[in-house]
Amino acid sequence: MSENISRKKFSFKLLVEGKDDLYVAATIRNAHQLPDNFEIVDCEGVDKMPDQIVARIKLQRPKINAIGIVLDADKDLKARWDSIRDTLRKENYEVPESPEKDGTIIAGIDRNPTIGIWLMPDNLQLGMLEDFVQYLIPENDLLRPYVSEVLGKIEGLNIDSLYNPQSHRAKAFIHTWLAWQKDPGTPMGLALTKTYLDHNAELCLRFVGWLNRLFNP
Repeated sequence: MSENISRKKFSFKLLVEGKDDLYVAATIRNAHQLPDNFEIVDCEGVDKMPDQIVARIKLQRPKINAIGIVLDADKDLKARWDSIRDTLRKENYEVPESPEKDGTIIAGIDRNPTIGIWLMPDNLQLGMLEDFVQYLIPENDLLRPYVSEVLGKIEGLNIDSLYNPQSHRAKAFIHTWLAWQKDPGTPMGLALTKTYLDHNAELCLRFVGWLNRLFNP
């Protein structure tokens, strides 16, 4: 897997928050047989993203031709967007007031690389990678309602060690669902490879379309 992910010589870079994002993005790329022409970079957390973005912008064309940025919207999509917008505006990019539904792409001025932005899950809603992955659960799946039922019951109990349903429900949901598959506890990326998850789901196709517009214009 690492051989398919490390592509340091490429002028196209996809910056992601962490390893889960990296493996999900790599598996989607492989499942849709996209050209293997971009490196996926684990930025090791959202706080490191601005410096990682700016460092690659300053390398400029032709060394860096396009940079994709994948971030969780988390609990405040506008705040997340405004933060990345401020970072890019300081580097002379004209960034729209809000993200585009199918992923945002911004042309660079002079030798600045093209920038693409995708806010998980779908550029419109609050959430994270795990919310995106939930959309890839097949529509006819029989386990989904039972996962919702179990989590609902647990969240109604007074348990100090319980996750925060307001911020981590998506994580609890997808990892519970994965724990109930034929191979329990399969990671999200591998769940795509094993077809537990549907890489042809509508949201996944939108994400693939954004990758293609950014790295294969």
